[in-house]
Order: sequence, then C-alpha cells, then structure tokens
Amino acid sequence: MSESIDNFRKQLHDKVDDADKRLKALEANVKASGEKAKSDAKAHLASIESEVKAQQAKVQASQAQVKTWFEEKKKVTDDKIAEWKAKRQATELSRYADLSERYASSATQIAVAAIDEAEKAIVEAVIARMNAASGQPASAAKSA
Repeated sequence: MSESIDNFRKQLHDKVDDADKRLKALEANVKASGEKAKSDAKAHLASIESEVKAQQAKVQASQAQVKTWFEEKKKVTDDKIAEWKAKRQATELSRYADLSERYASSATQIAVAAIDEAEKAIVEAVIARMNAASGQPASAAKSA
C-alpha cells in the first residue's frame, strides 16, 4: 500500500473517531439535562454547521474530480492497463495511478463531509428531542 492510501484510511478513521467522541460527550451532557445542556448542544450544532459550510467548496471540487475519474475509468479498461504493462508504458500507468489516487482523495473528502453532515443531523435530533421533552410534563419527559 502506498503512503497516500494509508493517509486516506487514517483520515477517515480519525474523523469517525472524533465525531464519536464529540457525540458521546454531548450524550453525557444531555443526560445532565437542563438549559446548560441545551445551550451546549446548540453551540455544538453551530460549530458543526460552520464546518459543513466551510467544506462545501471542497466537496463540490471533490465531486467534480470523482466525475472526471469515472469518465476516465470508462476509457481505461483492464485490457488497456495490460497493454500499457506489456508495452512498458510507465508514463501511462503512473498517470492513471495518480488519477486514481486523486479519486481516492476526493472520495475521502466527500466521506469526511458526510460524517460531518451526519453528526449535524444527530445533534439537530438531540436538540429537537430536548425541546420536545421540555414541553412535556415531568413524567412524560422521562419516558421520551
């Protein structure tokens, strides 16, 4: 495996791990209940929304790169790769490998953005549930 492939894997792993830690902290805070918990959840949501918004341009560029790769993939068949190998066309093989790594990088960027979007959705759901619980009598809120 190349170093870049290891970096893609690590980037995804770290992103999921970080999101999991933040959500566990949010869950513990929500269990404490009260207005501070709701305020903290809203602050968390604002932070995630800011991150999602900041990533939009990168995600669009990554989506364009993925589309480029798929178009190239249609042209480059296994037979074509075998031909390049047989003819020792290292430049073509290297160009295709570079394009494939850019595709992997772009797909990773899209996945990272999707993790942030999922975290945002979870935090929004938590806030909605907190709002619903605060509008119910104490006995009904405990069962929610």
